[in-house]
Amino acid sequence: MPTPLSSLLPQIVTLNVPDQPFSFFSQGRQIIGWWDIAKITSLYPTQATHVDEDYRLTVTLDELRGSFGYNEIRRSTEWVAGFRDGKFTLGGEKKWHSGNRIEKKWSYQAGGLNRTSVGGSQPTVGYDPAVYSFESSRIKDPLFTWLQSHGWRHKGFLGQFFAR
Repeated sequence: MPTPLSSLLPQIVTLNVPDQPFSFFSQGRQIIGWWDIAKITSLYPTQATHVDEDYRLTVTLDELRGSFGYNEIRRSTEWVAGFRDGKFTLGGEKKWHSGNRIEKKWSYQAGGLNRTSVGGSQPTVGYDPAVYSFESSRIKDPLFTWLQSHGWRHKGFLGQFFAR
């Protein structure tokens, strides 16, 4: 028998560890995991670039069945403004994905003055390279392990497969 929601949900804050770039909170019968992956603005002699990425994990608990399902949303915005061949150019791209998937990403940006906030940290400004990484299992594994230790199980085969 899984831990009842009334006892389980107030305990979710115990998963919020200061050295991790993500946090969890409860809302209704859901647990929300939030990761502000990176916000980077770089200035170069002839252009400026900006990257903004975040991730949200929503776990919905079914108390009658003692199971949970989840959905992931990953958003990314990138834009570039500058001069090329004597002309001013501006371009950008916004991407998002919703569903279940396994994802890893590593990014390195160097050569300009960077204003960087990674994992929700306070912004820093400098010439150091802007480096960040994302791996969905870093946020899913501790939450799913915690839920399973409280007697909750994944809904369906695919949910168990993508949870890794």
